[in-house]
Amino acid sequence: MKHLPLAICCLALHAIPAPANEAALKEAEQARGIMTGDTGVQWTVSVSGTNNARFVSTSQNGKIYAEVIEPEEAKGRKYLAEAKGNMWFWKPGLSRPVSVSKRQRLSGDAAIGDIASTSFVEGYKVVSAEPGDLNGEAATVYTMKSNSLTDTYAQIKYWVIQGKNLGKKAEFYAKSGTLLRTSTMVYNNTANGRPFLSKMVISDSSRTITLSFSNVKLGNYPARMFERDYLGGSKSTRFKK
Repeated sequence: MKHLPLAICCLALHAIPAPANEAALKEAEQARGIMTGDTGVQWTVSVSGTNNARFVSTSQNGKIYAEVIEPEEAKGRKYLAEAKGNMWFWKPGLSRPVSVSKRQRLSGDAAIGDIASTSFVEGYKVVSAEPGDLNGEAATVYTMKSNSLTDTYAQIKYWVIQGKNLGKKAEFYAKSGTLLRTSTMVYNNTANGRPFLSKMVISDSSRTITLSFSNVKLGNYPARMFERDYLGGSKSTRFKK
């Protein structure tokens, strides 16, 4: 079986430093499960599409750790992703984690995990923010460009619902301007008294994958859970809470 998704495990204009825009984007990130600081989120993610799977994902301080629990033949596989674009994979039998390249993150199931873990605040800069509409809801449409050549996507368009600060749609573009894939989000979970991500649907020209999120738990998780050496391998030591 090929790599499973991580979430197992996203023009010559001037950047916009407006604090109001930054605050709205940060709130939208948190509702999407991209956590920073000492508070993290752990949840169960069910994947339906080309490959069905289930895994436990933990996000904290701009990093995501995920471990596959289903299907049985993939159980124990682990992923680690960082907001700045690095991603690693490990499975039983490997002596150490292996890096997932930018090219791999652009295709196959790795692309799904990459979108699920992409931070629109840390990895991209806002170059425009315009009023828009998404299914009858007033939204701010942010256009964001990558900060680094290592970022998976050169540009992202992001629809954030006004007043709610929930990101409900994102489009991901190549450097050429080609639309590579689209993501839509639903927020039927609740955490800290706010709506929280419950479903993400990711589509490209050939397929659609649905990620469903359940068993949401906010907390403080060990920092070493998000270190590459603890994914697995001969030099790895199991972490304990």
